[in-house]
Amino acid sequence: MFKRTKVHAGVLAALGGASLVGAMPAFAQQTDATPQAEQRVEITGSLIKRIDAETSLPVQVIARDQIEKLGVTTVEELLTTLTVNSAVGANTTAEGSGASTYGESNASLRGLGANKTLVLVNGRRLANYATDGTAVDINSIPLASVERVEILKDGASGVYGSDAVAGVINFILRKNFKGLEVTGYAGGTKDGGGGAFKGALTYGKGDFDSDRYNLLLSLDWAKDQAIYGSQRASYAGSAWDNVNGMFDESATPSGALRTFNPAPSPSNALLNQGSGLGNPLSPNNCTQNGSSYDPNIGTCRFNASPYVPLLPQVERQNVAGDLRVNLGNDQELYIEGFYSHTKTTVSEQPSPYSVSFFATDQAFATKNIYPAIILSPSSPYYPTAYLADTAAAGKPVTVSYRAFDGGGRVHVDDSDQVHFVTGLQGSLKGNDYDLSYVHNSSKVSESTLQGYQSMTALASLLSNNNQFNPFVQYQTPALAAQIYGTNYAGNMITSTLTTDAVEGKISGVLVKLPAGDLNYALGGALRDENMNFQPSSAFQIGDISGYGGQALPLQTSRHSSSIYGELEAPIIKSLEADLSVRRDQYPNATSTNPKLSLRFQPLKQVLLRASAGSGFREPSLPELYNPQTIGTSATFTDPVTGVKNQFTVLSGGNPNLQPEKSNQSSFGVVLEPINAVSLGIDYFNIKVKNLVTTLDPQFIVDQAAAGNPAYTGLVTRDPLQNITQIVATNLNAGSVETSGVDIDLKWRALKSESLGAFDVLLNGTYTSKFTETLPDGTVQPSVGATVDANGNPLNAVAAGGIIFRWRHDLALNWSKGDYELGLTQHFQTGYDDNIPDGDNPSTVPAHVGAFSTWDIQGAYKGVKNLVVRAGIKNMFDRKPPLAVTLGQYFQAGYDPTYYDPHGMAFYASATYKFW
Repeated sequence: MFKRTKVHAGVLAALGGASLVGAMPAFAQQTDATPQAEQRVEITGSLIKRIDAETSLPVQVIARDQIEKLGVTTVEELLTTLTVNSAVGANTTAEGSGASTYGESNASLRGLGANKTLVLVNGRRLANYATDGTAVDINSIPLASVERVEILKDGASGVYGSDAVAGVINFILRKNFKGLEVTGYAGGTKDGGGGAFKGALTYGKGDFDSDRYNLLLSLDWAKDQAIYGSQRASYAGSAWDNVNGMFDESATPSGALRTFNPAPSPSNALLNQGSGLGNPLSPNNCTQNGSSYDPNIGTCRFNASPYVPLLPQVERQNVAGDLRVNLGNDQELYIEGFYSHTKTTVSEQPSPYSVSFFATDQAFATKNIYPAIILSPSSPYYPTAYLADTAAAGKPVTVSYRAFDGGGRVHVDDSDQVHFVTGLQGSLKGNDYDLSYVHNSSKVSESTLQGYQSMTALASLLSNNNQFNPFVQYQTPALAAQIYGTNYAGNMITSTLTTDAVEGKISGVLVKLPAGDLNYALGGALRDENMNFQPSSAFQIGDISGYGGQALPLQTSRHSSSIYGELEAPIIKSLEADLSVRRDQYPNATSTNPKLSLRFQPLKQVLLRASAGSGFREPSLPELYNPQTIGTSATFTDPVTGVKNQFTVLSGGNPNLQPEKSNQSSFGVVLEPINAVSLGIDYFNIKVKNLVTTLDPQFIVDQAAAGNPAYTGLVTRDPLQNITQIVATNLNAGSVETSGVDIDLKWRALKSESLGAFDVLLNGTYTSKFTETLPDGTVQPSVGATVDANGNPLNAVAAGGIIFRWRHDLALNWSKGDYELGLTQHFQTGYDDNIPDGDNPSTVPAHVGAFSTWDIQGAYKGVKNLVVRAGIKNMFDRKPPLAVTLGQYFQAGYDPTYYDPHGMAFYASATYKFW
């Protein structure tokens, strides 16, 4: 085996971190049982093994003890503490409520998107999530097995490949562990719900040197309980703001009437959806049908918020293993991997029905059923007096309905992730080599349990049915049983995505130069990718309520290959250059991308670094080949008709997409003026052209209404100007550019035998620019805003999240003997939100102020082999700021992408090592 070096003293030893790269040293495969002898290690961002962590690229490292101090139970929770990570361009667990994310959660460095953020385990790729195909589900990574996380904040396409445009997150799993370790975790919240429970078992046997092997097995289980809007009524219990009219995400009630204008056949019935006639129960009798009066719109609306899961119930099981066999002569056989199973249960409000929801269902035309619930004048519940003075008097009308008798919607997502690697590594004639086979698979299935009706069956049952009363919450027992009988309970989708790869790399000293060794690395990979997305037959025709339209099968595959190389060249003793180049080949595209970085250390206390390079991302299989289907938009107001609703949207893949191209550059300085202080400041700039994206339906409608010719053809209307379809398929839409500064400060403020040690750690990101250029040339600055000065939605953040001007985590840590205590602040600056949503909304965006929370945590290590931790998150019980948002969430009144609805939460954990 290689010998390991002792790392820097001073700040590095004192803080457990910050060498002159502004990060903890990346101890490659070092773990609990590995002695700190000398060994060259491979650092994220380079293929060349080095003596220490001092590279020319900024790498942030979160060690195992830091993870434990945070009291997190999932990788998503951990990555929310990274100021370089964003909800923009990613899915979060909270967003799974009411959206077809299938339990997926992603990371998005710099807000550039999960598809441009490369997630690795032990330096190797995982399978992208099977239903998405563009990014890794980070919660499939077994957190209990993670030794540390290395975050490369600089785009590294020259080394790692096409989807590392925004940077790399590398999870290093535990290795070379000996003994038996058990961990238990329990947590709860002040306001109820959101309980968290976790157990982990780690077993290791064998000494790699003396026994010539080491085997490690890790098992863990976790359960996170749901939190509902009714449990957070002070900020999430109402879908509209009665006081100021700041937001209104109210939902469809029963009993809203529209004129009935029959078309020649069901296939084109919704070309004329009729005109709104209001609700006969408004304003005083709304509670009769389970709704409430909404003064913002002046009619009955259903308040969905109490039923909305702010966070769903999630259960996780993971097993991870690592086997190292010492073959002698510096040769090693290894087998490593993990299996992860996640079950997400989402329980929501009953399904709503109106003519716009029926519009997405192709089965109406197939079955020759009119796509509406029709109330006949012969019905005993026909509102004759209410319609007396209207043109609809004595005529059939259509009516909205919320199916309480069908039960609340409940569905379950099951996902399985497999990561398997086997290979040989070692040293051969002074060169290090690694040959491996890598298999990854992701399998996701979603099944409905209750509350999802067949829309054709329900419309057939209730139309012209004189037993149906749309003005009450519950029907007669006989009709209620029939309504429940229209539920679809069964599988909706099963999707698998697998990748198989053969990889090899070699590195060593090419030649010795006067200033040092000229090191090299060469590598290559062959990769197969296969995706098989299979929706149920009911989903394929779009006949199941709540799914927003149809989904069609997709079965596709592709082969790709890559070769790459790297040179580390010492120019003079204090100046080092690193040049890497990578060539990726896909069936439809080939690209070669170089990267140059420089490291200059004129003084022991000063390090200067800079880099520049290009990147390339080939669109994913779903982005290219997903069938185009009909769905529904988020709720917004059509500026032409003034109707607030969800509208029909055509979405899907585009086989003519071009690859994204990027250019990245960075410059940084790291200062250690004294042993107790380390300060890193790094400037970054990333430009992405041929941006693969979709345009926000509300933005398309607003621009088309304003007469912008680039968008007018994307909106179709009926003779009454009602929207019948919005085209929002994938496209190459202009470009995006972001720049800013990362700051990393570590200060050993005090070290005293009597008072203990006191550390101050600050990690922050200042984003000076985040600009998206749209297809028509419109430039949208998107830092600190969801809308522009005129209230138009910004496309970069239309799907969720905020590009904050400044975010930081500030940690104050104290330790003495067997005791530790830590205090952490999470801070973000304010931003301009969507305009208020009242009767006379202002055209001035609403401003959301700066926001911060504080966590406290302590540990006791006074009992041999036992570590006990306890803490409080959001210790001052800060409620979220009032947020309007763009209507893309089922949650209303706050932004779920940055506020944790656990609120004040308590937790405790204990870890005991038996031997």
